[in-house]
Amino acid sequence: MESITLRVEQDHVEGVAKLNDPVGAVIELIWNALDADATNVTVGIERNEIDGVSKVIVSDDGHGMPSEACPSYFDKLGGSWKKTKLVSLDKGRAMHGRNGQGRVRAFALGQHVRWITIGEGIDGVIKTVIEADRSSMRRFQIDTIGATSEDTGTVVEAWGEVPHLSRLLNTPRVIAALTTEFALYLETYPDSSVTYDGIRVDPGEVQVHSAVYSLNQVDDRPAPELRVIEWRKGVTRELALCDSRRMPLVKLRPEIQAPGFNFTAYLSWKGFEDRPQDLALVDWDEDSPASEVVEQARERLRVHFRGRVDARRREQVLEWQREEVYPYEGEPVEPSEVTEREAFDTVATTIAKHIPKTRKARKATLGLLKETLAAKPGHTPEILERFFSLSLQEKEELGFLLKRTSLTSLIRTSTEVTDRLDFLRALEILLFDTEAKKVTRERDQLHKILENEAWIFGEEYSLMVSERGLSEVLRKHLSLLRLPVPDDANVRLLDGSTGRVDLMLSKTTVWVQKPHHLVVELKRPSVKLGMAEFSQLVKYATAVVKDERFRATEANWDFWLIGNSLDEALRSITRQPHLPPGQAATVGSTARLWVREWSEVIQECKQRLHFYRDRLDYQSTDEHALEYLVRKYADATPTVLQPDDDEETAAIVPAPRSDDAVSGMNSAVEGYDN
Repeated sequence: MESITLRVEQDHVEGVAKLNDPVGAVIELIWNALDADATNVTVGIERNEIDGVSKVIVSDDGHGMPSEACPSYFDKLGGSWKKTKLVSLDKGRAMHGRNGQGRVRAFALGQHVRWITIGEGIDGVIKTVIEADRSSMRRFQIDTIGATSEDTGTVVEAWGEVPHLSRLLNTPRVIAALTTEFALYLETYPDSSVTYDGIRVDPGEVQVHSAVYSLNQVDDRPAPELRVIEWRKGVTRELALCDSRRMPLVKLRPEIQAPGFNFTAYLSWKGFEDRPQDLALVDWDEDSPASEVVEQARERLRVHFRGRVDARRREQVLEWQREEVYPYEGEPVEPSEVTEREAFDTVATTIAKHIPKTRKARKATLGLLKETLAAKPGHTPEILERFFSLSLQEKEELGFLLKRTSLTSLIRTSTEVTDRLDFLRALEILLFDTEAKKVTRERDQLHKILENEAWIFGEEYSLMVSERGLSEVLRKHLSLLRLPVPDDANVRLLDGSTGRVDLMLSKTTVWVQKPHHLVVELKRPSVKLGMAEFSQLVKYATAVVKDERFRATEANWDFWLIGNSLDEALRSITRQPHLPPGQAATVGSTARLWVREWSEVIQECKQRLHFYRDRLDYQSTDEHALEYLVRKYADATPTVLQPDDDEETAAIVPAPRSDDAVSGMNSAVEGYDN
C-alpha cells in the first residue's frame, strides 16, 4: 500500500472541496466519469432507517484509471492531464475537466471516500483502491489489488455523517440540476446516460420548447450560438457560458424578466476559452468582447420570451374556445372591440393557472373578468352580486365609487398596496429571520431585489444606476441636466481606485429645481456596521464633492450606509446634537452622509402605507410574503426560503390569498399592467 500526500495545505484543500455543495460534488464526479468515456453513469443513494443518506455511490463503465498513473492523479491539485486534451481517449468526446480538482470534491458527500477503479495500463487490466478521510483530505492510501478480469470502470463511495446531506440531495432538486447541467452533453452524445437514485436523467422528457439562435460575430472567431431550453419542471434559471464544444465553463444569472418560464440558456463561443477563469466576473468587465457577447445573448433572450408569451396566450385562448368557456364569440370588428379582446386575452392568460378547474366555474370566472375589464361600472355590481354576497352598505359604497373610477383602477391600486405590504414582510424575513439572515447576501439577494423595489427609499426617487462605477454616476448626473459627457468621464477615489456604488437614485419630479441624488451602500444582514464600512461611504462622497466635473453643476447628494445594526462607535456619530438623527457627517456644502438601520427604514414605509392597509383591511402573512418573493425574485431568494418540492411551476409558490374571483382579478390586473 502506498501513501500519497497532496502538495498543498489543508485549508486550501478544504476550499477546493466546497464541502457545503454536495450537488456540485455529484456533478463533478459524473463529469469525471463521462470524461473517462463512460456510457452509463449511475449515482446510487443508500438510506438508513430514518430515510437519511448513509452512503453515496457513483459508478461508471469508463476506461478507469491505470494503476501506475494513480499516484500522479492524487498527489497534487491542478495540472490535470485533461487540460491538454480536447477530446476523450477512446471515444473522442469533448472533455469537460480542466482543473484537476474533482477528486477532493467527493469529500462533500461523506466523511470517508473510496475509489475502486479498474483500468488498463502497462501491466494489463489492474484493480486499484484509493481511500481517504475528510479529517486528513491531503492524504490518500493507494492499494494495488492486482490483475482482474472485471470490466473497466470506476466506483466512488462516500459515507459517514454530513450535516443536512439528506435535504441537500433531495432527489427532485438534484434531478433538476443534473438535467440542466448535462442537457447539451446528453443531446450531443446520445449513447451516454446518467441515472440518479434510480431515475434516468432525460432532458428531452421535461423540455417544453427549445430554440437556437446565431448571434452577431464579435471578432474574427465564429459567431456565438445561443441555445434556449424551456423546462416543464422548476429549475434555477441560468445563463451557462460554454466553450466552442458546448461544454459549460461558468453559470451566470440571465438578468431578464420572463415570468412563468423555467429555462436554461446555453451560450457557446470560442472566445470564452481565452480566460475561462475570468468568466465569473464578465459582468464587471463591460468593455470586453466576452461582455459584449453576454449582453447580446440577454437581449436575444428578452426577444425570445416576448414571442413565447404571445404564443402561449394564443394556445390558451384556442383551448378555451374549444372548451366553449371563452366569453367572446366570432371575430372583433370595431377597433374598440379589438382593443378590448387583446386586453382580456392578456389578463386572462396571465392568471390562467389560478382559474378554477371545473368547466362551469371556469366559464363563470372568465365571464366575470370580461365584464369587469370592459369597464362598465353600471353592470359591475350586478355581476359581483351573482358571485358574492354583498351587504347593502357594501353595494351602495361600490356603486358610489364606480361613478368616479373603474373597478380596474381599484384592483390595480389594491394590488400595488398589498404587494408592497407583502414585500416589506418578506424583507423583514430576509433581514431578521435567524436562518435566512445567515445566508442572505448583499449582491446576490438584497441588491437584486431592491433595485426593483426602489420605492422603499422614497416615492420621489427613481433608480438611475445599479452596481456601476462612479464614472457611470457622473454620466447619469450629466444626462439628467442634458449636459454633454466629457471625453474623460473616469472618476476615481482619492487613492486612485475605482469605486462601485450599489444603488443611485434621483428625484425626477418637475418641481425639483436642481438634481437631488441618493447613493445607497448595502451590507449583508450578518455585517455589523462600523467605522470600516462608514469610511467606504466617506470615500465615495469625497470623490464626488472633490471632482470638478460634479462641482461644476449644482446638485444635492445624500449617501446612505444601511444595515441591520451598528457598533457603538458608529452609533455615537449618528446621534450628534447639531445634526438630524441618523446623519453622521457632511462633505462640503452639498453632500450629507447617513447611517440607517433597516428596522427604521421598514417602519417608515409601513407608516406611509398605514392608511391604505387599514382601509383594505389587509394583514400580510409569512406565506403571502414568501409567495411574493418567490414569484417576483425566484433567482434572488435564498435556498432556505425556497419550497423543498420541485413540482410544476404552478405549485412552486403557496396558494393564492383566496380562491374567489376577486383574488384572481387582482392577479390578472397585476399581470396586465406589467
